[in-house]
Amino acid sequence: MFPKSESNARVVLVGLPADVAESLGQIVSKLGAILYIPLCFDIPQSLALLREAAPTLAFVWIGGSSRTSLLDAVKRAEPQVRAVAVSSQLEVEDILSALESGAVDYCTPPFDFAHFQGLLQSTDKIPCCC
Repeated sequence: MFPKSESNARVVLVGLPADVAESLGQIVSKLGAILYIPLCFDIPQSLALLREAAPTLAFVWIGGSSRTSLLDAVKRAEPQVRAVAVSSQLEVEDILSALESGAVDYCTPPFDFAHFQGLLQSTDKIPCCC
């Protein structure tokens, strides 16, 4: 079973490149959340981790040629998961596509500590719309 954290927040990073996962992971850890990062990227294993961890937030990579296909898979398998789309570029088309796929937010590096603090605090107050 998974440990409890002081903030009770559980965060899963799904499909993020190593450098992005490291940067985001440092911020999430500083916020006192428990962080889960799949050791290898595989959609079935990532979905199994999402089911087991029951995260407060899942940060899902939407970069590359697949765009929102990973986010779509996450939302189909675990519709109650509050997913944040992560990309290396700030593109309006990608933002709209991610939000239409069920993301609650969209972010790009460099990551803002205060923004993620607000995201983690709001997840306990705002129910998922799914």
